[in-house]
Amino acid sequence: MSLADSSSRCVVIFAGSPHAPSAIEHVEAVAQTYPTWRFVVVQQHPPHAPRGLWLRAKLRRLQREPVSYLLELLQQFAGRLVRSAPHAIAGPVSLPQRFEDIHLPNVSVHSCTRLHDPDTLAHVRSLRPWLGLAIGAPILRPDLFRIPQLGTLNLHKGLLPDYRGMPPGFWELHDGAAFSGVTVHWVDEGLDTGPILLERRLPVPTHSTVTGLATALDHLGTAALIDALRQIEAAPAPCGPAAQRSQDQASRPNRRPSWRVARSVRRRLAKRRRPSRSLRARLRSVGKHAVLAGYVYLWAPLRNRIRARHGRCHAAVLLYHRVSDELLDSVTVGVEQFQRQIDLLRRRYDVVDLPTLLAHRGQPRHRPCVAVTFDDGYADNLPAALLLRRAGLPAMFFLSTAIVGSDGAFPHDLQSLGRRIEPLTWDQARRMAGWGFDFGNHTEHHTRLSTVTPDDALQEIQAAEHRLDAELHRNGRPRCLAYPYGRETDCTDAVRRSLADAGISACLSAYGGVNPPDFDAMNILRQGVDHSFSPLAFRAALEGWRWRA
Repeated sequence: MSLADSSSRCVVIFAGSPHAPSAIEHVEAVAQTYPTWRFVVVQQHPPHAPRGLWLRAKLRRLQREPVSYLLELLQQFAGRLVRSAPHAIAGPVSLPQRFEDIHLPNVSVHSCTRLHDPDTLAHVRSLRPWLGLAIGAPILRPDLFRIPQLGTLNLHKGLLPDYRGMPPGFWELHDGAAFSGVTVHWVDEGLDTGPILLERRLPVPTHSTVTGLATALDHLGTAALIDALRQIEAAPAPCGPAAQRSQDQASRPNRRPSWRVARSVRRRLAKRRRPSRSLRARLRSVGKHAVLAGYVYLWAPLRNRIRARHGRCHAAVLLYHRVSDELLDSVTVGVEQFQRQIDLLRRRYDVVDLPTLLAHRGQPRHRPCVAVTFDDGYADNLPAALLLRRAGLPAMFFLSTAIVGSDGAFPHDLQSLGRRIEPLTWDQARRMAGWGFDFGNHTEHHTRLSTVTPDDALQEIQAAEHRLDAELHRNGRPRCLAYPYGRETDCTDAVRRSLADAGISACLSAYGGVNPPDFDAMNILRQGVDHSFSPLAFRAALEGWRWRA
């Protein structure tokens, strides 16, 4: 097969089990980028190991880490006792749970017991693959990875050769490294030792956590994999391992850290996110914690039960801006913090999209529900949408249309930070829309509507509506406005009365509170969330505790 036969290229993807969300994202993204190529996922589903082998593996680890492994097992057992089962995730924004669920015409799946069985090797040879990709695969042997014409690429979430092995991002944080990143390299007989095709470096965020950095590497890995395929496609001659730079020597590959080492790193990173406080401040925090605990665990359940009988349960609408580990400010939530909040929403609340909430306005509500929204349109909303998609949770993103997709900056960032924070591009917004997320109006230039005339305010809103329709094709979805800054004084009654002229059917504020079943669609209350929210404070906000900006 020649390199020019792009429409007949077959790429075989070697994968292991279970289905990692990031692996599914990588496969889906490359298949959408190259719709004329054929992608065959060859996935290993090994049988359960004999109980004796399983027990011997556990005993070996116990011998190697006697105290640490026992503590890890106790933590896992305690977690199972208190963890409730998540709701099923099959909504319109859900990430496919298996490779078989990727409904793209150029993706097929071949399941096998082991990748190196003779039948599997014969099947891979019959495909006559142009290229192989190892995405979350077990260690491959030469009789498999050499079958593709060019060879097999591996996506490694770490910079080689210094950070071979696993887990992604952990050892960089353990060592205090300034950079992490991803490496696309050719597979050879060693562990992450093959010639490097490309690498993408990522400065370790100032307040990063292990989960936060691993999530950033997942997002970067998709882009790096697509860049690698483009580089190979554009090469004038076969771009196999012999044409790439070999790796230098490095220390032995990193192993999975013991529980005690992992705990030590997590504690050290958590301290960086918590400012030191005086004794008086700590005592005040203990008292606040006790009050919130009483509200969340005693008062709110009793109140909800009473309201449920009358169909009067509330709806909380959450407001986010940025999900990032770069900053600790009033509009930023940490990546791991956001992940934990998502997990809590999945386990304890009915999460609905904003159009559904509007469609059921005025109807009895027998359970509290939650809707998720984002304002402004920052670039880090894309990785946040990836996390929401993994959980199957809908959200609406309100965009300032003249700043999104431009070199412009949000005025509040210039005022508070003195610099620009990167906004979304329209291609990124279209990608999110393709996953099923909704988009709303945040004016054209992030304008404080109370400081301009009603005619100018209406012009700002209408211009943003036209741009949203042109870029995202929001056919049949409710038109919603979240007015910038969001306080009671930041939008006038005259502006609200003119919203119908722009086709707006709902207007959202940002000064806290929750909504009854018969809420005012032109004044939907939202609760802002930032890095200072503890899990208990977050639960209190969901139950109606009003936090004002």
